[in-house]
Amino acid sequence: MVLFLFLAGSPNLGAAPIKVKVTAELANIRLKPSISSVIIRQIAQGEILEAVRKEGEWYLVKIEPDESGNASGYVHESLVLPLEEITQTGRKTQVAEPVVKQADERPRRTEAAVRETPAAPSGEGTASAWSFTISAGGNYAVGGDLNKGAQGLADYLGAQLTAASKTTVAPARVSFMFGGEATIPLSSWLQIAFGADYYSSSKNSLVSYLPSETTPTFAAKPRFQAIPVSAALKLHPVKSFYLKLGVAFFLANCGYYCRYENDLFWQEWKGDAKAQGFGYFGGLGYDWAVSESIALVFEAIGQYAPIKGFSGTGTYQDSTLNDPISEDGKLYAYNAALKGRSAVPLIIIRSQKPAEAYVENAREATIDFSGLSLRLGVKIKL
Repeated sequence: MVLFLFLAGSPNLGAAPIKVKVTAELANIRLKPSISSVIIRQIAQGEILEAVRKEGEWYLVKIEPDESGNASGYVHESLVLPLEEITQTGRKTQVAEPVVKQADERPRRTEAAVRETPAAPSGEGTASAWSFTISAGGNYAVGGDLNKGAQGLADYLGAQLTAASKTTVAPARVSFMFGGEATIPLSSWLQIAFGADYYSSSKNSLVSYLPSETTPTFAAKPRFQAIPVSAALKLHPVKSFYLKLGVAFFLANCGYYCRYENDLFWQEWKGDAKAQGFGYFGGLGYDWAVSESIALVFEAIGQYAPIKGFSGTGTYQDSTLNDPISEDGKLYAYNAALKGRSAVPLIIIRSQKPAEAYVENAREATIDFSGLSLRLGVKIKL
């Protein structure tokens, strides 16, 4: 009986539930009652939460269970306003909304409240802070007329020799790339990103013509490089994953080098040209949070960027000339007709469009930067 009276007269040992309203634009729900603790959820302004208890300056509130099974977390008192609490007698005590202060009154905030600003955890699909990403990876580009012209000249010379080539010309396609990107949040699911990349590709080939007593050879080195400056939208449909769509302005450069040798006679073709143009890209990305301010980023991006209008200088020289012959103009592509055989594609820098008798379908050359890039980066929240 004494024990029963003692328990009946004792205060309720469980904490009284409290309803709190989020007053900040985004309130961080943390795993532990500490500003340095990881953020497990963010709650929008105006939402009502049920707090199990208060621990110092922190409320322990109930949330929907996440993938890790967390059904509760801590929110700082500076980000919420208590609305009502159920007392131990079962009656509700209303907490009045804050009144407007007089002009001579200065609202005070605790040091913890100043420090506790809403920020989205890196890699959770919500963005509330600027970030900067440095990345590197590999790029594959088609190459277009640049690669076709190198192979075409090898075939053209082989046809003149009535010989078969032992190997084909390797195309310039794969390259190492690196770049940077700044991301600005527009909402919890949408970001805008501005970036720039650099990549360069070249390939050396040596073709031998057989059968022949002197074994003529043909060396080729097509190359290209680009600096795409981009603007993109990043959409976060689910946690950590995002879609990326954008446009890029290409500062492009390409060149060719070909050399034919047959005994003591040799010929050499060189060219270097530049152009500018637009391309489009889209792909998928994944953020993996390492900490609140650092994340690893993986992206797979496909791009469409055939660039025309290359201008530069072309040079021709052979063993019979004292000085090389240079010509400024545009980079042209055309088909060279061969007697009894199909026409072969060639490229050349000329001041005017090629119009010789053997020329077919002359046009401005297209260097095709369309392709796929895979990159891994480090994202830092500023």
